[in-house]
Amino acid sequence: MNYLRHPALKVLALLSLLLSTTHTTAFEATGDSFPASFEMTSWTSTREGSSLTAEGVVGEGYGKVYLSYDFLSNSADRNKGSFSGNLRSINQDGVMIAATLQGIWKREGKMVMMYTLDSFSNGDMIYAEGIIDLIEGTLNFTAFPME
Repeated sequence: MNYLRHPALKVLALLSLLLSTTHTTAFEATGDSFPASFEMTSWTSTREGSSLTAEGVVGEGYGKVYLSYDFLSNSADRNKGSFSGNLRSINQDGVMIAATLQGIWKREGKMVMMYTLDSFSNGDMIYAEGIIDLIEGTLNFTAFPME
């Protein structure tokens, strides 16, 4: 007797197959990267969200970098959401670069995790993952240039 001809057994077999093969795959950025570290220079908060500014020196030809972010919350507990921002940099040769910054964030305790896709006026595009320490006032990113 073929048990899979019975409709209820077909459904049970399909569910068993799906449950046994379900797994979670996490996204992980790999490839060439460089660090980018900043010190927070201001933090303001409004009813709609928060704004942050920071500055630091970054290799890869960027030099002195100034950042500004506007964070919006999309959750009732105001612990996650999206952001947009701007970057200006100037290197030792006087070359200035601008960028738009956009991504998502999530706060866990005193730490804010950021995932950002950035577009630069020199044609560069970067994906970066960062951590803001709200107590220490630091922002530390790992930046992955995109080809």
